[in-house]
Amino acid sequence: MKTRKPTILVLAAAGSTGMQVCHQLLNEGFPVKAFVRREDGRSAKLKSSGATIVVGSIADIEDMRRAMAGCQRAYFCAPITDSYLQIATIFATAARDQRLETVVVMSQWLSSSHHPALQTRLCWLSDQVFSMLPDTDVITVNPGFFADNELQSLNLTAIFGTFMIPYGTGLNAAPSNEDMARVISTILAKPEGHEGKTYRITGPKLLSPTDIASILSRVLERKVRYVQTPTWMIARVLQGYGYDSFVIAQFLEYVKEYQRGTFAIGAPNDAVFEITGKPAEDYESTARRYAAQLPANTRSWLNVLKTIAQMNGWMLRPSPKTRPHLRLEDFSDLKHVSLSIDSEEWRESHQGTSGTTSIAPPPNTFIASRPLKPEVTR
Repeated sequence: MKTRKPTILVLAAAGSTGMQVCHQLLNEGFPVKAFVRREDGRSAKLKSSGATIVVGSIADIEDMRRAMAGCQRAYFCAPITDSYLQIATIFATAARDQRLETVVVMSQWLSSSHHPALQTRLCWLSDQVFSMLPDTDVITVNPGFFADNELQSLNLTAIFGTFMIPYGTGLNAAPSNEDMARVISTILAKPEGHEGKTYRITGPKLLSPTDIASILSRVLERKVRYVQTPTWMIARVLQGYGYDSFVIAQFLEYVKEYQRGTFAIGAPNDAVFEITGKPAEDYESTARRYAAQLPANTRSWLNVLKTIAQMNGWMLRPSPKTRPHLRLEDFSDLKHVSLSIDSEEWRESHQGTSGTTSIAPPPNTFIASRPLKPEVTR
């Protein structure tokens, strides 16, 4: 008699990694419940592929219980929001009640209790909540900045020939959304051997912003220069793209980490290959996929003029107020606040690591992935 495969719940199923995780699991014959905020073209695509669509709010315990009913495994992924800890606790409570056997959690590399970014403090607290699940094997993935972070604005780079970002000379081995989804779906499909582990997922090579500009020059077939851009300007561009002030506030703190080299620690490593059996995708391949989605007339004179006018409009708007969203008044003394790179506690648990790190207290167990030679192109 054929054994039925476990049912897997995927949060943020219409998102960048969630959508791909759903499709990969469905292709392997797993029953998938796709949790979405609303029904739209993306949920329709998932439904047509065989997923069971669950519409609801990830901040509503009744919706989460309804979604989790009948599931044995789940992928937790939540947006950047000041409700993050509430969402994570609701999910963990439902997972405990449902007695899920396995949960894969999307955390973050910076996760720290003293970080100026509220999102990172909430993420650290959520890591602790998940670590206390009594009957569930929790596997955590904690990437740094994705390649998607800068490639979302590839149209601006194509139009102006400039890679405008405030990264300084910081290094990163950015993973692609596709690699993250492959790692997550592989673990969910066969969690044996991954129980209690925390994986640092990276791309195959450390790149500077200048390196990225060189790659984009080849991809876009035009000269691209890296321009160190003031954070106030980036804040207004993000505001123009529709990001809210909370997200922008967190991003501006993460940029400081990027400039200080925090994302270069533990990178690159072979965790993607170790888990999936396939090497991590290089940045150029990822960028070419994004470039293929650009309209053919991206660099037309009309588009250039429209974009210049749009950028001028964004620059004339008031900068978003970001400091209130950090909630630094939570600290009794601002001397308690530190970036991850400046935190002795964070460095002790992260420096000298490769594919696997400890972000939660025992009883989690950890293994070391084989580090790759830190190769940097210039």
